[in-house]
Amino acid sequence: MHPENSLPPVVPPAPKRVYAAGLLLLTLALASAPHQAAAGSEERANSRDVKAVFLVNFLSFTEWPATKLGPPPARLLIAILGDPSFAAAVEKAAAGHTVNGRPIAVQAVETAEQAAGAHLVFIASSQTHRLPAVLRTLAGATVLTVGDTDGFAQDGVAINLYTFDNRVRIEVNSTAAARAGVHLSANLMRLARIVE
Repeated sequence: MHPENSLPPVVPPAPKRVYAAGLLLLTLALASAPHQAAAGSEERANSRDVKAVFLVNFLSFTEWPATKLGPPPARLLIAILGDPSFAAAVEKAAAGHTVNGRPIAVQAVETAEQAAGAHLVFIASSQTHRLPAVLRTLAGATVLTVGDTDGFAQDGVAINLYTFDNRVRIEVNSTAAARAGVHLSANLMRLARIVE
């Protein structure tokens, strides 16, 4: 046996993106694990916490144009449209986290116009009847739109969270994301059900 054959193989260090993808998979797997709830209200609260974690994680796997981001350490803003109580859960999930050195801020808003300056806008089910108008308002704002309502992805929201087998899952409207001017990581896309 030649000496060079007895050496362990050289394994290059994993790129940061691969490491980040692993973190996303782990985080989303843990966050979407089935949960046992004693009561319906507790189950709903747990589901909202899981969805809040998803929103914060989406920031790490989305790219915006430099003109939208501004120079570091400019913050990344998550706007919660139509569900002020959910903003508190998202704020808790974002506490202490940064994305590429940028702090995360969360703001509850009442109108799509107020959300246009955000990087990610969560559109609550209370906005279902206004969804076409909301999306028209946000169309030129370069924002990642996220919802958790049946049909939202098909109606033009970039990412929609849905529950299947007691797990929160992701569906992506890649056309809507591209039209919004945001780029979603391939690692995120691999985890998602793609809809148009």
